[in-house]
This record gives sequence, C-alpha cells and structure tokens, in this order.
Amino acid sequence: MHLIHAIKARLGRLREEGGYSMLAVLGAIALTTMLVSAAVAATNDDQVFLRRDIDQKRAYAAAQSGIADYTYHLNTDSGYWARCTNVPTPNAVNLNMNGNPTNLRPVPGTTDGSRYGIELLQATTSPGGSQCDSQNPNATMLEGAGSNTGTFRVRSTGYSGTGKVSIVATYKQATFLDYVYFTQLETSDPVTYGFPNPSAALDGAYSQCTKFRRDGRESVNIPGTSQKCDQIVFVGGDRIDGPLHTNDDLRVCGSPTFGRNGADVTEVSAPPVGWASGNNCSASPIFKGPLATRAPVLTPPSTNTSLKAIAGPANTFTGQTKIVLSGNAMTITPNGGSPMGPLAVPSDGVVYIQNGAGCSNSYSPFTVTYLATSGCGNAIVDSGSGSYSGQLTIAAENDVIIDGNIRRTSSSADLLGLIANNFIRVKHPVCEASDPDCAGGTGVPGSVTEQSAKGDCDADNDGNRAVNGNGSNSDLNIDAALLSIDHSFIVDHYDCGTSLGTLTVNGAISQKFRGAVGTTGGTGYIKDYNYDDRLRFQEPPHFFDPVQSAWHVQRETLG
Repeated sequence: MHLIHAIKARLGRLREEGGYSMLAVLGAIALTTMLVSAAVAATNDDQVFLRRDIDQKRAYAAAQSGIADYTYHLNTDSGYWARCTNVPTPNAVNLNMNGNPTNLRPVPGTTDGSRYGIELLQATTSPGGSQCDSQNPNATMLEGAGSNTGTFRVRSTGYSGTGKVSIVATYKQATFLDYVYFTQLETSDPVTYGFPNPSAALDGAYSQCTKFRRDGRESVNIPGTSQKCDQIVFVGGDRIDGPLHTNDDLRVCGSPTFGRNGADVTEVSAPPVGWASGNNCSASPIFKGPLATRAPVLTPPSTNTSLKAIAGPANTFTGQTKIVLSGNAMTITPNGGSPMGPLAVPSDGVVYIQNGAGCSNSYSPFTVTYLATSGCGNAIVDSGSGSYSGQLTIAAENDVIIDGNIRRTSSSADLLGLIANNFIRVKHPVCEASDPDCAGGTGVPGSVTEQSAKGDCDADNDGNRAVNGNGSNSDLNIDAALLSIDHSFIVDHYDCGTSLGTLTVNGAISQKFRGAVGTTGGTGYIKDYNYDDRLRFQEPPHFFDPVQSAWHVQRETLG
C-alpha cells in the first residue's frame, strides 16, 4: 500500500511540473518570435534610413546641378540675372517661393527622378522686399550696402524621393570694371617715344618700357637712344573718384586725391610704399580709402575681334565710321558715305568697326591728323548736343576717337562701352591762332626739325605757338566704360595749345599703357574720373567677351 501511494504521489508531482515546462517552451517561442520580429523591424528601419540617406544625397546633388545650371547661363550671358524669370526656356527659374519652387527641371543624365528648382532671392536692401523686377533689377536683386554690395543670391532646391535640400549661392562678378581706373604700366605708350624719328626708338621702347618700374624700367636709357622711359604723374587737382588698380606703381606730384571714401581701395601690385614723387617735385597724395600694395597682377585681354561675330554683317562697318548717339538711336556715316539713320540700337547691343584696305596702324599723339576717310577701323563717337539711352557697345579694330561729349540720360539702365584694340583718343586739333580751322594745313604741329624737342607746337613753322583749333572740346564729359586693349586712353596733341579744362569720365577706364591727357605746363586736361558703381555688377552688352570675364560663386550655404 505504501508503494502504491508513493507511485501516485510521484506521478502527481510530475503532472504539476509539466505545466511549468510548457510555460518555459511557450516563453521561448514567444521570445524567439519577438527577436525575429525585432530583427525584421530593425532591417526595415535600416532600409528606410538608408533610402532616406540616399534620397538626401541625391537631392543635394540635384541642388548643386541647379547652381551649375544657373552659373552656366551667367557665364554665357552676364545679364541673365537681370532678366529675372524672363529667360529662355527650358529653365528652372522661379521668383522667391520660400524654398518651394514649382518650376522644376530633371537633373540631366539621371533616371531616378531627381529634379531642381532655382529661386531668385531679392536683395536685403530691396525696396519693400520687392521680388526680382526686370525693369529695376539693380535695386531688387543686388545688395546695395555693406560688405556684400554688388552681389546677388539664388537658392537652388533639389528633390529626390523624399529628400529635399536647398543651397543658397552668392554671386559676384570680378572684372576690370571693378575699377574706375586700371593700367598695366604707368608709363607712356612705346609709340610716343623717339619723336621726331620714332622708328629709331620704337623697338627699344617696346623692350624697355614694357617693364614694371620695380623691374628697372627707369634705371637705364631706352636702347638706341639717350632717353629714359617717361614718368607720367598724377598732379594736384587730379581726382580719381573710385577704386583704382595698377600692376605698376604710382608717380605723384602735389596732392591728387585717390578714392571717394573709405570703401574705395587704391591697389598697386608693387611692394610698399606703392608710390613715389615725380622728378623734381614734392608729393603728398590723399588716399580716401586703403592703399593696398602687392595686389595681384591683372592681365589685359588680347583682342576684341570676337565682338565682330556678335555684331553680324548688319552692324559691322569697314573703315573710319562716324557714330552719333541720340536717345536709343544712332546716326552712322560710313567711310566716305552718306549718313544713315537714325537707326535703332541693335538688339544684340554691339556695333563693330573693322579695318579695310590700306590701313596703317602707326599713330603718334604729336603728329596725328584727321582725315575725312581712312581704311582703318576707327569709330568716331559722340552724342551731339543730346544724350544716349539704352545699352550699347561700340568696338573698333583700330581706334575709338571721341569727337565730343558722350552723355547718358538719367536712367539707371543706360550703359555704353567703347572698346579699341589700339587707342581710345580724344580729338584735339592744334592750329595757328590766325587759322583756327587749320585751313592752311593739316591741324598738326610743323616740321620735325622744329618739333624735335616737342617745344612750341608750331603749326606752320613761323615760330608762333599753336592754339587749340576748332573741333577741340573744352571741359569734356564721357559717360562710358572705356577699354584700350593694346595701348592707351590718350588726348591727341596733349602737350600743345592751352588748357582744355577738365576731362570728366563717369564710368571706368582700362588701358595697357598710361595715356597722357595733359601736362603740368598747363596743356590738355585736368582729370576728374568718377566711378559708375553699377559697373561692379553690370556691364555694357558683351563688353567682356574679349576677356571672358564671368560671374563666380563667392560662397555657398545650406538654405
């Protein structure tokens, strides 16, 4: 009996323990299920995270593609930004839509659906926060104050899957037009040396006078002559009202003024101090802004001939051509022909004057004559008694000759560019006092023998000093951007006659050699050069095609 009870008790205990075993098995199964579920969930989460990461990276690449797209169009057409959304299709350009552009383009070469949109961000100084306005792009797009003056911003937003990335790019244009006055060499053009026998000195001048002063330009005579390279000085009364750059250094007599305020930098590529007094004079120049030495050397372009293709046959003329600007029109007198016009300013904004048969490029400011016709591609330009409007670039394969005032209207949209492969010259005939029209001669000084010292500028060899002839322009005004590629901006016969008053340039002057416009002896002009601040960010049509100057991204930020 005892044995039977023991067996039953044992079996009862086993039955009681069987419940616990089942619970353990069920718990193990549940735990395994949970772990598998967690693993599957974790894998799904990783896949979602990976997909989001890939989408974000693709969206960033798409946003970069938008910046590259906009930069390409700016480099093709520097005025692209000023047209706001009125640009050729296809495009992805929008006004500011607070980071949600609707005009989108697919990223070229992709198959994943990546796309981008570009927004034009109005300037922080825009009146009332106005959006980009093609009728007033300067005020609405370009920063008008502070360290970012002259820059503008666009926001490119890229999309891919669930990814979205915005990048804000700030653009700035770096050109010779950043300066009211630019020279590579602060000495006279080689063609001005060796008068009355320039051929004897020409080769030597091109060898010696194309050096910087810091490299010994004035230390020895021009080979084959007893003459040293000229010093051209800024004198008391001269005003350079804007930023200046020279690859050389400055020579100064008296107290000329450089800059308008503390923001106008005077840059010289020479070591400190960057300037010296001229021979036999004392100097105390006035620098309104910083004087920066050891500035980078800027290289002038080589030619303007690429503008001929832009002008096209309809707006390309051969030989000396007279152009009188009036409003948004021009009257053109071809070489030896009759006046044509008024003609509308061409839609591409470029007129080109090319050389014809029989052109000799020889020029001397001491002997220049004014011929009724010439095979040389000279553009003779003025605005008559009125002013010009609109935007135009006039390019000459030889010289641009300024024949009178060139004034613009008060509109902020008016821009004129004058580009010469050789000289930009101010016309200045000298004649006998008794013959102010030079009817008895050519309007130039007399014999080379009497002119050997460039002494009295005698027009007919009678020993009497010549005077400013009819056709000279006193107190001349030029509202334009000027670029002399291979030579200088210069006044003909600058050392003859009497004072012509003030030469006022409102714009910018870029030249390879320093062109003289007067002398300390009281001939020619006193300089008053005023910077047109619009040229920091705007240029006359295709003005920098010869140098392929471009907008560049100054900085990028995630936006």
